[in-house]
Amino acid sequence: MQLNKIIKGLLVLIVTAGVVGGGYLAYQRFALESQLHNVQICIDLRDLRKIAAFEKKPLTPILKEIRKMGITSIGVFEETLPDANAMGEVYYASGSGILRNKFPISNFKSLISKNKIISDRTYIYAPSADSRLRIGFELKALLGKDKIKFLGGNILEVDESESELRDVGLGISEIQKNYLSKLGFTIIPRVWNDSRYHIGNIDAKVSALKGHELLIFDREEVLGYPDSLTTLAAALNRNKIKYGYIEIVKQDGDSRLKRLMEKNVLRVHSIPEDELKKITRSEAIRRFCRAPMERKVQVLYVRPFLPPQLDAQPVQFNLSYFKDVVAGLKAAGFSIGKPVEGAMDSVRGWQIMLLGAAVIITTLFLLEYFMRISALWMLAIVVVAWLVMALMGTLGYSLLLQKLLAFLAAITFPSYALITALSKKVPNSPSLMNPILIILSIIGELYIGIFLLVGLLADYRFMSGIETFPAIKLALLIPMAIVAFFFILQQGKGNIKQRLQQFFNIEVKLSVVAIGLLALGALVVLVARSGNFSIPVPGFEKSFRGLLETLLFIRPRTKEFLVGYPFIFLAIFFLRQKEIKWIWILAAIGSIAPISVLNSFCHIHTPLMVSVVRTINGLVLGIIIGAIVWWLAGRFIKE
Repeated sequence: MQLNKIIKGLLVLIVTAGVVGGGYLAYQRFALESQLHNVQICIDLRDLRKIAAFEKKPLTPILKEIRKMGITSIGVFEETLPDANAMGEVYYASGSGILRNKFPISNFKSLISKNKIISDRTYIYAPSADSRLRIGFELKALLGKDKIKFLGGNILEVDESESELRDVGLGISEIQKNYLSKLGFTIIPRVWNDSRYHIGNIDAKVSALKGHELLIFDREEVLGYPDSLTTLAAALNRNKIKYGYIEIVKQDGDSRLKRLMEKNVLRVHSIPEDELKKITRSEAIRRFCRAPMERKVQVLYVRPFLPPQLDAQPVQFNLSYFKDVVAGLKAAGFSIGKPVEGAMDSVRGWQIMLLGAAVIITTLFLLEYFMRISALWMLAIVVVAWLVMALMGTLGYSLLLQKLLAFLAAITFPSYALITALSKKVPNSPSLMNPILIILSIIGELYIGIFLLVGLLADYRFMSGIETFPAIKLALLIPMAIVAFFFILQQGKGNIKQRLQQFFNIEVKLSVVAIGLLALGALVVLVARSGNFSIPVPGFEKSFRGLLETLLFIRPRTKEFLVGYPFIFLAIFFLRQKEIKWIWILAAIGSIAPISVLNSFCHIHTPLMVSVVRTINGLVLGIIIGAIVWWLAGRFIKE
């Protein structure tokens, strides 16, 4: 007996040490997040040209107004041959077109007279040496040196059909560079993939972009996908170019490239052109202001609203729109400027083992509610787990271990907190303080797991979005199932099999079955709405969310204060009356609250203080609504 107490005390001490370690890592993360107050705004140049052309206004005054706002970055797509032709930098044509028509360019006439024009090739006249060298370099990198020939007279011959070259990215135009530089802007290149890029020419492509600090890819694939991502990452790092990945928008190859780039990635938020057509100006501003605050986004890529969505004066409308985005960010405490350097290191091996041991011990404490486990067996399991963790670390599986332990924590702590609180004797008193104190004890127990979870995921890979919390939907469902299973077993007598038989023999009304099906449907919606790609949010809920943001600054999660906490109040109400028939489902639905709270901290890209404030807001609203439910239950539920 004495030995059991000593071992249990040792296990509790390990959990305490793990919580302290997790708290220290959380403090380090908070200190870093406190420094990340710079947000870089980048405006899309191509769309700026469209709104300027619509009103037949010059671009320069528009850019000067944007620069006065403190915006210093412009997104510039690589030049193509049609772009260069429109700018007057080059003239190009197929060989057959040159032979078929008369051209004013004497250089072509000379080549025709010498029979040097070949019909299935492309000819580019580039009088500017800089443009000619850049275009020649880009085409040689893409097609190979043998495909490009300088014929003299400022003409390049390309052994490729003109139609195959129209969409080739040819780098950033010198005219664009000089023009934007004089206005005080830095360029963020927009580059797209071409199947002809491979291990042998990716390095040359990236080296041509040296001097730019950030690169954002366009279209469905990152450059070099699928086979040349390792070479691409090495070239970007060698040329000191960061990879800006657009969150939520899926591009093939982005996940692998993020891992290869390690700390040299920046999270970018943008509203795609198609989506921008469906939302209002105020919704767009709110999204851009929310992104840095809630997800540590450091770069905002802003596209203007375009006609015909706007009836008139798109220039003034968009200048006002940009100004309001800047004002909203400043009001939220951000500065407009280049992102601040800084990232957490990886969690060390001994820290993972300490935090992991605390998670495993708490899981064993949870299992004690379902089966008898001696303290000696617990200690033996912890020792074996330590050895397994050490082996995984040695074999290079530390990241997998972090994810597994974080997932285990997300399952264990909401279940343990709720079961522990509701297993204690509930005073037979109508006092509202009783359920409030029980809920506060649930959140207190839960924060032990939060410290451990935050500590396990406190490194740059999770904070920058390179890695994400695994199996988020399972982490929502399994704790609910554990809580339901525990309270089902509490209703019967005998072993587990006998108790389950007694439960499944309970007679229920058809109305209860209907309610159960509705609850199951709601659960499906809850799971489907979790994660980035989910069921769309209806309009009325968007309005409600906007109202909560306006009133509380940081919006709490609706499922916490409208569903989870009120159902915990109901579960406590029936426990007080010794009515346990439906406690299993009330407690299971109530577990949504602690599950959701811990889930907020699984989103490591969200700043800690945002998650803490969101938790407090949800708790306060949940207690208020729960108190109303408590009063209604006491007034109307007599049996």
